[in-house]
Amino acid sequence: MKLYLRILRYVRPHLALFSGAIAAMSVYAALDAFSFTLLIPFLNLLFGGDAVPGGAAASLFTGGGAMGDLLSWSVGWLVEGRPPMEGLRNVVGFLFAVFLVKNIALYIYQISVSVVEGRVTRDMRNDIYGHLLHLGFPFFQRTRAGQVISRVTNDVEQMRGIVTGNVSKLISQLFQAAAALTFMLLLSWKLTLVSALFLPPMLGLWARLRKRLRRGVLRVLNATGEVASQVQETVSGIRLVKASGAEDWEAQRFRALTRGQYKAWVRNERWRKFFPPATEMITATCILALLWYGSWLVLEERSLTATAFLGFLTLAGKLMSPVKFIAQFPSVVQPGLAAAERAFELMDAPVEVKDAPGARPLAGFREAIRFEGAGFAYAPGAPVLAGIDLEIRPGEVVALVGPSGAGKSTLADLLPRFHDVTEGRITLDGVDVRELRLADLRAQLGIVTQETILFHDTVRANIAYGVADAPLERVQAAARAANAHDFIAALPDGYDTVLGEKGTRLSGGQRQRIAIARALFRNPPVLILDEATSALDTESERLVQQAIDEVMAGRTVLVIAHRLSTVRRASQIVVLEGGSVVQRGTHEELLARGGTYRRLYEMQFDDRQRGAAD
Repeated sequence: MKLYLRILRYVRPHLALFSGAIAAMSVYAALDAFSFTLLIPFLNLLFGGDAVPGGAAASLFTGGGAMGDLLSWSVGWLVEGRPPMEGLRNVVGFLFAVFLVKNIALYIYQISVSVVEGRVTRDMRNDIYGHLLHLGFPFFQRTRAGQVISRVTNDVEQMRGIVTGNVSKLISQLFQAAAALTFMLLLSWKLTLVSALFLPPMLGLWARLRKRLRRGVLRVLNATGEVASQVQETVSGIRLVKASGAEDWEAQRFRALTRGQYKAWVRNERWRKFFPPATEMITATCILALLWYGSWLVLEERSLTATAFLGFLTLAGKLMSPVKFIAQFPSVVQPGLAAAERAFELMDAPVEVKDAPGARPLAGFREAIRFEGAGFAYAPGAPVLAGIDLEIRPGEVVALVGPSGAGKSTLADLLPRFHDVTEGRITLDGVDVRELRLADLRAQLGIVTQETILFHDTVRANIAYGVADAPLERVQAAARAANAHDFIAALPDGYDTVLGEKGTRLSGGQRQRIAIARALFRNPPVLILDEATSALDTESERLVQQAIDEVMAGRTVLVIAHRLSTVRRASQIVVLEGGSVVQRGTHEELLARGGTYRRLYEMQFDDRQRGAAD
């Protein structure tokens, strides 16, 4: 029930329109049931053959009672004192008017529900995506991208059916069932009681299979997410797949996933598809019981006319449709409920890095960035960094070096709070970065990583990412500073050239220079360069390094590099090993001391000599 209520909260902002839809449905349901009772005066006129005397309209329903009064009030004035054909014509005309009004009401209901459905789906997807953007790096490190995509797209689509389609249909079916039951009671309370005897079996079937269906749908959705993840990973790594000749191997992995998805789907469908024939059998038994008992009331007890019995059977047939839907409702909504459970699980994922209450604004960087006994662990008892003490003053270039897995990138990620330290603290101008506004902190930082992220958009939009309608002159200035303007100008549409997904139309060096231009566009006082040239060939590295040398002038820079030749001019080189600082100093000082830095330098120098000899 909590899940239902949480889903239905999304209808609240659109309650006026939804209420209008329900009102239209109530009109439709009442007129729909009433239209079937109009068969009674029609059949009486058709087979009676005589004009209805004045004041005797109630005789259209032999037996009188509430139904006779209703028919007398509604159509009596159309048939009293008129020849049979004129009366029949008037009843048919009245039926046409009833059908016209009820179908106008049906259209208003359906279009209103569709609008609410679209709005609710939009709101849900916006909320989930907005929350997703605020989740921290740990979430994305432990969650497969395909599962995230599946929840934002497929699961929200499944939820849409619950919020409006299924719930509104359930309400409409309840209205129709109530209207049909009301008119059935007016016709014969005895036959209505017989009909009611078949409701408990349907409801019992609903209760018995509800939990089984929920578990089955969850298994299907999880398997679907794994399939989406596999497709996403394969498309992203298609170059590696082809270079490794691994097409058949990947196809086998994919077949295993689709086989698991298929088995989960079939197991669930076995139970879900059991509902329609089971409810159909209960319905058929009910109709047969009504036929037998109703015939007895007409022929033996004579408490019901044949025309009233025909009208009752028509209404009973009309009632069966909403009753079957109500009975099958759990099988219909289980996919949406399971999808809602998965989507809300994503929405409930905690935002691990966020503004503290009363976070302080940050105007700029003036004094120093300090790591004071900083440490970090992804899991308790397994530290990645420990006891880091480091000071970075304005205008300094500080380089982080060390073997792979030493914690260099993790240390750099702590400054923009991609992760928060698990021990110690990091301060900016003496203030713990966790006490600063996150947006203000990150506005001081420009980050260029080895993995260049470009979007399927224009060059201009990629450089001015996050800024709408950025002046072209400012974009060009950033591109010139990054040594990128010349090749951008040579593109077919210059700065308006649309790059392919991930910028695949450009070389690695060109992509990296656009990434540098993007960092410079924001004009940050602090730059973080995380192995920005390590994946480039010699010529591309030279061009990118020229751009880096230019942009480093006058800025505070934290640079991470495997190639030690790129950090010779650093103000301070910090050597990490095993998550701790083992050495620090200038290039010359560290070479003179020996140790880890000299060993790494000599290994790279020997590698370059061997490469030159080859």
